[in-house]
Amino acid sequence: MEWLSIPRLIDFILLAIALEALWLVHQHRRREGAGIPPTILHILSGALLLIAMRSALADSSPLLTAVVLGLAGIFHFLDVRKELFPER
Repeated sequence: MEWLSIPRLIDFILLAIALEALWLVHQHRRREGAGIPPTILHILSGALLLIAMRSALADSSPLLTAVVLGLAGIFHFLDVRKELFPER
């Protein structure tokens, strides 16, 4: 059952997240929305957390894992700020 491992499941989840993000962008553009869809920052921060987990499970460089976690935190901060201060 090597094909059914935690890193492989994370890959499938990341693929599903990417497809969802593309679909959301497509729907947003179709409805003539400006900018990016409101949920993209939320999706991006979650995807980066999964990438960091996959990196840690694959025994990648701790620096790489820390950078990806940092990026996830930045996007999460931007998402929260956007929700708290919608006029910006």
